[in-house]
Amino acid sequence: MAPFSVPVLWTLLSFFAYYVNCVPHAKLPRQSAGCTTDYFNGIIPSGISIESVTRVASGGKYSESGNLGYPAYAGGLPALCAVIVKNESANYRFGMFLPDTWNSKFLVVGNYAFLGGINWLDMGAGTKYGMAVLSTDTGHNSGAGDITWATTDQLRQNWAYKAMEGSITLGKQLVKDYYNNKAIAYSYYSGCSTGGRQGLKQIQRNPDMFDGALIGAPAWDTKNLMPYISKLAVWNLPETAAGSLSSTTLISRLQAEVVEQCDSLDGVKDNIVSSPSDCRQHFDITAIRCDKTTNQTGCWSEEQISTAQKMYGDYTINNGDLVYEGLDYSSESEWGTYLLPAAANDQNNVRRNFDAQYERTFMSYGSGWQITSYNDSVVSDARIRDANSVQASADKYDLGSFRQKGKVLMYAGLADATVPVQHTDLYYSNTVKAMGNVDDFFRYFHIPGMGHCWGTPDNVKAPWMIGGAGQAAQRPPYNSGYSVPLNYKDSQHDALMALMDWVEKGTAVTQIIASEFNFTSSSTLVEYRQRPICMYPKTAKWNGKGNQNDASSWQCS
Repeated sequence: MAPFSVPVLWTLLSFFAYYVNCVPHAKLPRQSAGCTTDYFNGIIPSGISIESVTRVASGGKYSESGNLGYPAYAGGLPALCAVIVKNESANYRFGMFLPDTWNSKFLVVGNYAFLGGINWLDMGAGTKYGMAVLSTDTGHNSGAGDITWATTDQLRQNWAYKAMEGSITLGKQLVKDYYNNKAIAYSYYSGCSTGGRQGLKQIQRNPDMFDGALIGAPAWDTKNLMPYISKLAVWNLPETAAGSLSSTTLISRLQAEVVEQCDSLDGVKDNIVSSPSDCRQHFDITAIRCDKTTNQTGCWSEEQISTAQKMYGDYTINNGDLVYEGLDYSSESEWGTYLLPAAANDQNNVRRNFDAQYERTFMSYGSGWQITSYNDSVVSDARIRDANSVQASADKYDLGSFRQKGKVLMYAGLADATVPVQHTDLYYSNTVKAMGNVDDFFRYFHIPGMGHCWGTPDNVKAPWMIGGAGQAAQRPPYNSGYSVPLNYKDSQHDALMALMDWVEKGTAVTQIIASEFNFTSSSTLVEYRQRPICMYPKTAKWNGKGNQNDASSWQCS
């Protein structure tokens, strides 16, 4: 849930500039030649081309025609210069938003899944913090559920890390040139899912790339995640089998039962399962078993219960070799992402298409390979191919010298079934094993009730908005939003701002107040709930007397 070779001179210049310019410059309008194609053509190195340069007025919007992965426009922008750059030989592109009034900070935003294209929407949110912002297209142009593009090593490696790495390296130099040779004071990263993986990968490859990284629900373990997704499909096939889970009503019944049985295990009845581990110990799944002859959609058969129990369990092979941690209790609302059937030949169909595409393309099994051919040997093959060629997995746990330079805030939703939260826990615990206590530079936060990257089920309404990647676009003003709605654009409520305070002021982050809102109309919101999310392994505890919807009634302990 991407580079070429790094010019040594630019690396040394960036390293020197960081130490010489350790305090951000005042916000000053750019003084150089201007937002024109001719200007950028005059500063790019050989092998690079400028596709477009566009002046965007204050309050304006920007989008890119033909962008399959990220067609949405970024709106409500400050006055800025939008630039699209292409590396002709390495075959990837990146976009930059360069605001007229710049605070000397640089933000890279990540991508999602296997989507191809420049992520203009998340870039737009970044400009409202005053930063110059960059996104890569990861070397291809593709929409949801499509991995058919991954036909060459170059395409696969660009998605894995090369397009990102090369885009950042050149992008930093172009930003410096554009702002009259003014150095970047701080470099930040924000991404979720594949974007989380990309951020971790860059930190592991180049500890000097960022000063701070906001990492959401990272799909870090590609080599094991993709076989695991295929295994989920196999457990649920054929669709006509007695154990197949092929109904939204059926899955909703399970989710509601989990909330009913496990909500109060944390001591508070609020529709939020805050302790999935306790739920794992206490949940009685037989409560959803009843007579399917009279209730086809709401009753679960023994065979379907067996399928669910496989999904809750870890996927292991060879007498205990862990492939992937299982789905957690409260994640059921997202099970349909991988399980529910859709119309045949639907390009957005995850289950009949996406599950097998990784093996067909990234693993070169060919277009004729079917998910029904899956067996556990695919896991070892995926691991070998990833290590020897693609190198997508961000599976180095000792982050080395980044500890002296940078900070990481990582978060994950406890109701995430797309990148199961227990596997995010695994990355954090492995990092602690490799480096000892990491609180001085790496802090991890669980968000109870949140799904993958953002959102919460309607019958849960858990606080989840913390200014994470992609979150602002889920609530009004949607394409023009950033940070957290209403009056919560501060480091107490916004994780990216909290990260900046940690990096720049030394203010360590112990909690972030998450928010949830209700709609009063299609375009307006009112605060519903707020609650602190706590530095793992601490959890939020109610004080027993205050309003449970107020953050002040909760403490991390």
